[in-house]
Amino acid sequence: MKSVSKDARGFVEGVISHLKRGKSGNVTPKVQSLLLKMTATAKHEHQAKVESAVKLTSTEIQAIARVLSKVAGHEVSLTAEVNPALIGGLRLTMADWVMDSSIRNELKEMASIVTVS
Repeated sequence: MKSVSKDARGFVEGVISHLKRGKSGNVTPKVQSLLLKMTATAKHEHQAKVESAVKLTSTEIQAIARVLSKVAGHEVSLTAEVNPALIGGLRLTMADWVMDSSIRNELKEMASIVTVS
């Protein structure tokens, strides 16, 4: 099992502390700083992964890599994996940054809304 980085642990502890206090206090700037630092880490990442329910064409993979490279501000190497459990859509991962537009994720979010309501 992969351990969490010092920054990620600090971020989680800051959020928990903030929630326990029920007010902003001095925690919010620290949490905001850690979140920005984690996002900056993702921007320096040169590796990314795209998962899809079906095999992507080389043209699709190249197009996604171009978009990620533009967002990161440098060349990003993209690996593609087939994950039928996603049902449809994509899941992109670059460092700690994850964008999940899969049908599985959408259904999971809808189910949580239904159970909360």
